[in-house]
Amino acid sequence: MRGNVRTAPPTGRVVIADRSPHFRETLRRVLVQNTDAQVIGEAASLREALRLVRKHQAHVVLLAVDLAMSHPASRLRRIVEGLPDVRVIVLLDEDTPGYRQAIRERWGYACIAKDQAESELLPVLKSCWHGQRRFGG
Repeated sequence: MRGNVRTAPPTGRVVIADRSPHFRETLRRVLVQNTDAQVIGEAASLREALRLVRKHQAHVVLLAVDLAMSHPASRLRRIVEGLPDVRVIVLLDEDTPGYRQAIRERWGYACIAKDQAESELLPVLKSCWHGQRRFGG
């Protein structure tokens, strides 16, 4: 769906963090084809994702829920609070209203389902560019 109208500003910098190289490539393709966002890096771990976010001053990190859950919630919150200009979008393996609500209440992050990423990513990302948080469904 490539056209003259883009969803995100040309200066938006994104880090994609997921263990699956195939899924990271899918998200990269969606972003490249439909936005002017700059994918500044991909990571298979939270540590690598945070290094890329800090190094390149990312605006958004697409973070797989399994990477987020591999660290205590309080530690992850402190890390992200230290990066106030970064928006986090959690990528859900299993999508239920209860799961989204738990992530919203625990961290206050936007969520998208991995199996719906191609349709959910752009509206959620657009909300993030405008400083809003959207939790999908």
